[in-house]
Amino acid sequence: MPNFDPHGLAERSHAEYVECNTLDEMIRENLVAERVAIESYKEMISYLGHDDPTTKRLLESILAKEEEHAEDLSSMLRVVAPRPPLKAVSA
Repeated sequence: MPNFDPHGLAERSHAEYVECNTLDEMIRENLVAERVAIESYKEMISYLGHDDPTTKRLLESILAKEEEHAEDLSSMLRVVAPRPPLKAVSA
């Protein structure tokens, strides 16, 4: 039976809610949540194995979208908060 009660949503969530103050923090936290979702879908797909090919295909298509979202967020993060180039180590 699905539980749609919003009061327990945080306890049922796979990713934790983190309040952010800047755009790059928000993107980073969303990227973490996407990666949690990706791992969850991979686990479900692995669990199903060959027992339910229809559900497995459905989950694989959702997984592909989640991976696209993660890549989009990674791209956004590179624009919003680019990392400085690594310094060469002198010998």
